[in-house]
Amino acid sequence: MKKELASLVEVVHNCTTSANMLRPSENDIDGNTGATTSHYQRISLESPLEECTQLAEEAVVTVERRVCIYSFDVCARNCSMRASGSGTFDGDALLLCVQKLSEELTRAEECANEIEKGCELVVRRCCEGLASFVRDRGDAARLRVVAECADALNGRIVDVVREVAYLTNGHSESVEEALAEDIMALEGTMFDDFLDNVRRHVAGCARLCWNDFDPNDDGPISEEGSSTPGTFPAYLSASLLAIVRCRAQVERALHETTIRRSGAPEDTTYQFLAMATAADGVVDGICNELNANMSRVKGRQADRMANELHFLINTLKNYLSDEMLSVADKCRRMLCSKAGRGGGIQGDGPNGLAAIEELERLGRVYVLCLGE
Repeated sequence: MKKELASLVEVVHNCTTSANMLRPSENDIDGNTGATTSHYQRISLESPLEECTQLAEEAVVTVERRVCIYSFDVCARNCSMRASGSGTFDGDALLLCVQKLSEELTRAEECANEIEKGCELVVRRCCEGLASFVRDRGDAARLRVVAECADALNGRIVDVVREVAYLTNGHSESVEEALAEDIMALEGTMFDDFLDNVRRHVAGCARLCWNDFDPNDDGPISEEGSSTPGTFPAYLSASLLAIVRCRAQVERALHETTIRRSGAPEDTTYQFLAMATAADGVVDGICNELNANMSRVKGRQADRMANELHFLINTLKNYLSDEMLSVADKCRRMLCSKAGRGGGIQGDGPNGLAAIEELERLGRVYVLCLGE
């Protein structure tokens, strides 16, 4: 119907042009008398055809605007159902909708506002559907939504913006910012919720086994150097395993090299942000517990904990923030002082390195997974 109406407008426009070429001149109307009534008579001759052309043009624009509104409304409903049901951001459907309109519209520039608002509607409904998908689900669903948002920002949304700019001849300059804003808001909420859950989880893993300490061992370490552990400490194993698990979760959903566009330093990957959060949480939890129970730690116990904390810092140094490195180093020095070796790191002589080397041997799996 709209194409037939557009063709009719073209016919009316051609008829108007032809009629204007055949209309009499002002001298013919006035009879060469110099009268001043020719202007008004000329208007009366032109107005019927020009008014018809104007009405037909307005009708075409109105119909095409309604077509845009209807098309985007249908697309938004379908995308919302797919997003809430399967956690999929269907950018292909939005791109197909815009491409179909580009084939049908004859007055696309006049429909620029409807096209822009329609794209925003589809993206907003997708985001609402994805938020509904995550409800009552766990971190795996959150990471899936984050991955969908990241793929959309780096993929189909770019194509949609390019197609809209081509369709409207550059009359929708703000569409990219509007679309990206909704997507990044959802992505930020979901990834921040995931990081909060990571912090809570690793805080529960960083529990020291105070029952393993001998309350009667309150003397300084011997001249032979630091004692070497026979088994890898359970709290270190639980903490490092939580970080490795976090890494695997993010890598499975977002891959290793996916860069976060919002709320992060330039060229920072999701994986690094997640591991940095987990590492800071582990070290913060251990240091807080050590500081709260420092009066209970004496002699060899302090020496053992200083070695284990030093091993932890070495293993996680690529991910720890400067603030947390400072907190950990301060706590380690307090333990060294308690152990009777001042601010030293491993004690005196080659025997002082034995504890660190033994920890690296016992925890070599974590060292390989989290080290350089």
